[in-house]
Amino acid sequence: MEKKERWTDIYTTYDESEATIIRGFLENEGISCRIESSRISQIPVSIGNIGEIKILVHPEDFDKAARAMEAARAQKPERPGGKA
Repeated sequence: MEKKERWTDIYTTYDESEATIIRGFLENEGISCRIESSRISQIPVSIGNIGEIKILVHPEDFDKAARAMEAARAQKPERPGGKA
């Protein structure tokens, strides 16, 4: 019997570019991840869960990924005018 891979949601967005950047960041940190999208290209709207893009990691990598993402947010430079 084939072992089924398990994944867990670490981040949800509606922006494909953001999802791609986060995936690249996590992979650069040595964390395997994948993107799962419920986006329908023919319908350019996001209503409820339609259009969600989830970044998934293995459950055993969840804590490491969450810490890495939190550290990256903490290092985010402020925008001019004091807004992050």
